[in-house]
This record gives sequence, C-alpha cells and structure tokens, in this order.
Amino acid sequence: MKIKIIDKILKTLAKQQGISMLGQFRKKTPWKILIATILSARANDKATIPVSKELFKKYPTLKSLAKADPTDIKKIIKRTVYYNQKTKYILKTANILIKKYNSKVPDTMQELLQLPGVGYKVAGCVLVYAFNKQALPIDTHCHRISNRIGIVKTTTPEKTMKVLEKTLPKKYWLIFNEVMVIHGQSICRPITPLCWKCPIKKYCEYPNKTKKP
Repeated sequence: MKIKIIDKILKTLAKQQGISMLGQFRKKTPWKILIATILSARANDKATIPVSKELFKKYPTLKSLAKADPTDIKKIIKRTVYYNQKTKYILKTANILIKKYNSKVPDTMQELLQLPGVGYKVAGCVLVYAFNKQALPIDTHCHRISNRIGIVKTTTPEKTMKVLEKTLPKKYWLIFNEVMVIHGQSICRPITPLCWKCPIKKYCEYPNKTKKP
C-alpha cells in the first residue's frame, strides 16, 4: 500500500471520537503507565481502566506498591485475565525499579525488555505513552486492522511490527497504536466488524465486509 494512502487512513482515524486507556493515562507518571500496560495484556479497556484506577488509589506510590501483599493485589486485579501471573510481574517490576533504577522507569527498549512481564508491545507502549518516544507497539488490534486494510500481509503481531518498522515512516509511529486500538475496539472488531460505519472502508481490502443489519 502506498504511503499517501496510509497517510489518509491514519489522518482519518485520528479524527475519530474517543481515547484509548493508555491515552487516558498519558499524563500519569511512567511507572503507572508501565503497570497499567502490564495489566492490559489479554484484557480489554473496560476491565483494565477501573482495575488500574483502583490499584493506584490503594497504592499511590511505587514504594507502597512494591510492599503490597500479593493477596491484596490479586483481589483488585482479578477482573483481568492471568491475574496471578500479573501480580508477580507487578511486584517484581516495582521492586526492580526501586532497587536498580532509583524508582524511575527506564526509557530504552533494551532496558524495558528486561523487566518482568514486559515484551515488545508493553515496552513500546511505555516509550510512546510515557516518554513520547517513537516506537511501534503492535497489539492484536494493530495487527488485525493492518492486515484487513492491506498495509501488511502477516500472520502474527510480531511479524507485523517487524514489517512496519521497515516500511512505515517514523512520523506515524506515535499515533499508530492509539488510532488502531480505538478503531479496533469500536468498529473493526475481531468478529462482525461494523464495516458500514467504517470511515476508511473505501481503502480497505477486507473481503468479508459486513453490511448494515
């Protein structure tokens, strides 16, 4: 797909109403964005937003979170999936940040990937939303929409990220995740997408477009 078409697609999507969970958390401290992103793995925003807010209300500082009882954290985040594993990630990460990074969140991909529960998607989200640094956090929404539209032809989010890092101009990196996540949650859903409402349907190569019921 030509860059000028991608430009039109992203600019059109950027005009959509709404804001993602991480968009809402953008003004919060980096450690809260990191923890919220870990919580968001395999969970939707409807579950993650209230859980994150409740967690940060009870543990407003990184120090208090690091000392939290695992059972208490589990009670708060049990509405998300894999809450047992996420509790371990949260506590380990909080303590590493305090001991190794003087309570700061590292702002490089290499360092972020060393933290428990942090993969390329989480690390990319932290770089984009906490530090306003160019990165391409590719989740299932980004992967699905990029393939349906025809920007890429890949089989996994990881492969999508690798292709986009080589082909998508960096000037689009900061907005890519945000616009794709919003679009994926509201219109281009995994099952029965609302194609008749889609503002970019004229550019879309998806063969199974749905019609208005």
